[in-house]
Amino acid sequence: MSEIVLEVEGEGAVAATEELLQTPGIAGNWEPATEEPQRDGVLATIATIVGITVGVVELAEKIYHWYQKRRQQPDPTQRIERAMLIGRKGQRILLKNATIEQICRILDE
Repeated sequence: MSEIVLEVEGEGAVAATEELLQTPGIAGNWEPATEEPQRDGVLATIATIVGITVGVVELAEKIYHWYQKRRQQPDPTQRIERAMLIGRKGQRILLKNATIEQICRILDE
């Protein structure tokens, strides 16, 4: 399987990325996007998903629900501001307004 990349930004980027990669059915790793915090202390991470042991629809649902939960966190230190999914062929989608079907298309190509 080719790698799928997820870029995550926000004060809770590290915790959110770690949470996603601990989700059953997803295997991967992450690293800071830069050595220094971005815009006013906002952190960014890059997660690389290298293994999926669940179906594409199930994975898309997990990513969708993970994003919605983290985007709406009441604690700003746990919230993410932006997440972009980058598919194997370089196609990109911001998760902010993405549907499960759109996420499936990126994962499936």
